[in-house]
Amino acid sequence: MKTRLTLYQRLKPEYKQLLKKDFADRPFSHTCIVEALSTEFFFTEVKYGIVHDVMDACNLSFFGDAFNPNPDE
Repeated sequence: MKTRLTLYQRLKPEYKQLLKKDFADRPFSHTCIVEALSTEFFFTEVKYGIVHDVMDACNLSFFGDAFNPNPDE
């Protein structure tokens, strides 16, 4: 049986690094993003502010592009 991965577990490594770099001077905000993504399994459930921060830091036009579709990637 496969276990479901959280959004943070599915977040592409390059985006984890971009978030860490972009929020280096705002550790509380970075922690909030990590916690929000670590408690959700579906990107449609994430609050707009978190989505905006991730999309802005990672230069994305679609939030779903930040995640690996397959857990093996």
